[in-house]
Amino acid sequence: MYAITKECLEKGDIPRFKGLVEIASSDVVIVSAIHKIKANQGSKTAGTDGQTINDILTKNYDEVINFVKRCFKNYKPKLIRRVYIPKPGKKKKRPLGIPTIADRTIQECVRMTIEPILEAQFFQHSYGFRPYRDTKQAIERCVFICNRIGYNWVIEGDIKGFFDNVNHTILIKQLWHMGIRDRRMLMIIKAMLKAGVMKETKVNEIGTPQGGIISPLLANVYLHKLDQWITREWEEKKMRNGTAIRTSKFNSLRNHSTITRPEFYVRYADDWVLFTDSRENAEKWKYRIKKYLKENLKLELSDDKTLITNIKKKPMKFLGFKIKMLPHGKNGKYVGYASADTEKVKRKVEQIKKDLRKLKFVSNQEWLVTDINRINSKIRGIINYYSSAPSINRDVRQFREILKYASYKAIKKYGAKWIPANECYNLAPLYPDRTEQVPAIKIKGKWLGIMSIGFATWIKANQKNQKETPYTAEGRKIRLQNTGKKPLAVRAQWLLDSGYLNLIQGVKSSQLYNFEFFMNRCYAFNRDKGKCKICGDILQPFNTRTHHINNRLPLDEINKVSNLATVCDKCHTLIHKKDIDKSDISHLKASAIKKLEKYRKYIHG
Repeated sequence: MYAITKECLEKGDIPRFKGLVEIASSDVVIVSAIHKIKANQGSKTAGTDGQTINDILTKNYDEVINFVKRCFKNYKPKLIRRVYIPKPGKKKKRPLGIPTIADRTIQECVRMTIEPILEAQFFQHSYGFRPYRDTKQAIERCVFICNRIGYNWVIEGDIKGFFDNVNHTILIKQLWHMGIRDRRMLMIIKAMLKAGVMKETKVNEIGTPQGGIISPLLANVYLHKLDQWITREWEEKKMRNGTAIRTSKFNSLRNHSTITRPEFYVRYADDWVLFTDSRENAEKWKYRIKKYLKENLKLELSDDKTLITNIKKKPMKFLGFKIKMLPHGKNGKYVGYASADTEKVKRKVEQIKKDLRKLKFVSNQEWLVTDINRINSKIRGIINYYSSAPSINRDVRQFREILKYASYKAIKKYGAKWIPANECYNLAPLYPDRTEQVPAIKIKGKWLGIMSIGFATWIKANQKNQKETPYTAEGRKIRLQNTGKKPLAVRAQWLLDSGYLNLIQGVKSSQLYNFEFFMNRCYAFNRDKGKCKICGDILQPFNTRTHHINNRLPLDEINKVSNLATVCDKCHTLIHKKDIDKSDISHLKASAIKKLEKYRKYIHG
């Protein structure tokens, strides 16, 4: 669908996709959607019906699939459970909607189906809530504009209560114009938007709930009109492949700024910045954007929070970073420079200090280990988030000693010592060359350390390669080159055929062979590269078996991918056969026999 959409756009046509509900409600999409929800931390958080992901995983495969298919035929979402979470550095709390697991599944199925169509059309410098995009690329784009174009007047945009003020009618029309021509799909999305909130309202007439799986994608759809309107007048006329073109036409446009005002625009969800060449043009752009938002999107630009900044004199703030143009060399040239917004870092550090103080009251060693790992994760999160800032080490230096001694004080009662980081079993794999001493405690003869925020180092961020996308072979190859992360292999679709399971296993009615088993056997097959874990033979539909390594585990653990092994029919028989002789294993290599014995021990003791 991504390729078809791109082809339509190149021809100057509009994509028109129908039959989308059939795709969204297919077995493969449903299984993939549930697997993605399961991987999310919130999967064990119940909605208004009290169900969590475990209630889905332990059901019969056909029961789950048929239930989701019925939902698509007559979709009526249940009420959303609303919770309020703190806003960093503010007393006001942010509302977060928690749909039921069933509604999350429908949302994910819809998202997976329509995202390729929409991704092919989105503005190339929109970075929020999009695959293979992140804040680092958005910041790097801003620095690039400073260095290559030299514009130093910036509008720091702020839209009042964006998510709460999305107009449903405008959004549905925008989806239609972007090629979602299946009216049933549009009605399902409309129903999602109108889902009521428990104890508040039965029907939501405006806004998109924060916390919904599909909400970020719909937010990008809604603001796509703004992206198009801003960029079609200037940026797309003079930018090709991310490089500025200084032509006579370009200079002519600059000289007639009352008609077309120069700008470069970067957006991350509802946060955006616009670069231009003068305060006068910045004021004009601010006025025009405010008017456009009000008349076309029913949104309001905040006058107080939408700032106009000369970044040669004062840094702009964007996504937790500060960006300023600093003089470079003797020729009067300025360069863009990104640094961490230390006020935002300070708020995160204060929260970590609160977590550290709680360590003093932990009574269980297992919980202590869990809490220390959680704190390390938060510190590492700060380091990773700001790693693209060249001054990251200097930016966090003021917090290094504060956190180190707060960490030591928190675990002093447990026998804390100062130990080199690379001698702590939990830090050594990440920081093998770090000899800086950190507070650590001994757990089962090994040192468990609390990492230092001073481990932060600058990692140069690259500009976004616009060809990098999960929806093309070339895009996935670029992703692999950039990150080293291999995409999931293509699944053998016959593993998702319930008739096949019934035929091969012959025990489909058993609780053991529930939805989780059916789903995870595909991922185990991919992990094992479609080969038998014992003999290494390439597997075909007629001889593939999925073996439970430890068949004594409880139901909520037995079907995890780590407990499943893909084996051939012959090897599976040998695992379960009570007594085997040399003739049974004469065709196996010594290494295969060793693997077979390992699996047999779990079964026969």
